[in-house]
Amino acid sequence: MDRTEPFRKFYAELIAANAGALRNQSLVAAFASTPREHFVGAGPWKVFTRSGYLTTPGDDPAFLYQDFAVALTENRQINNGQPLLHAACLSALQPKEGEAALHIGAGSGYYTALLAELVGPHGSVAAYENETDLAQRAKDNLAAGRT
Repeated sequence: MDRTEPFRKFYAELIAANAGALRNQSLVAAFASTPREHFVGAGPWKVFTRSGYLTTPGDDPAFLYQDFAVALTENRQINNGQPLLHAACLSALQPKEGEAALHIGAGSGYYTALLAELVGPHGSVAAYENETDLAQRAKDNLAAGRT
């Protein structure tokens, strides 16, 4: 078992519970199976707060399994968004196996990967990212099958 698996599982249940979606087992499974660390780059990470960015005390991926936005590009203030917000939105949308989805503002591909998990192998997800460097990161991350 991957050392971060228990962190991801608890994080998935906590995020879904706080989004009012704990019964949505496909959403919980998508969050639990998608390693956030593969999409946000190497740590330590910059975590977005009301007072600016704080740096995690180390590069242990366990730090990532909390409900906060993580900087993808601190200087441009582009983040891997807050999980609770995305869980609530995905729960409301209820993407199903076999459906097609469009993700605008894909960043490094983390939530695109979650969408792909939700629509499954017979569904499809098209992702669009305006920032060239992030679009390339998303393309590389998703091509590597980092779910």
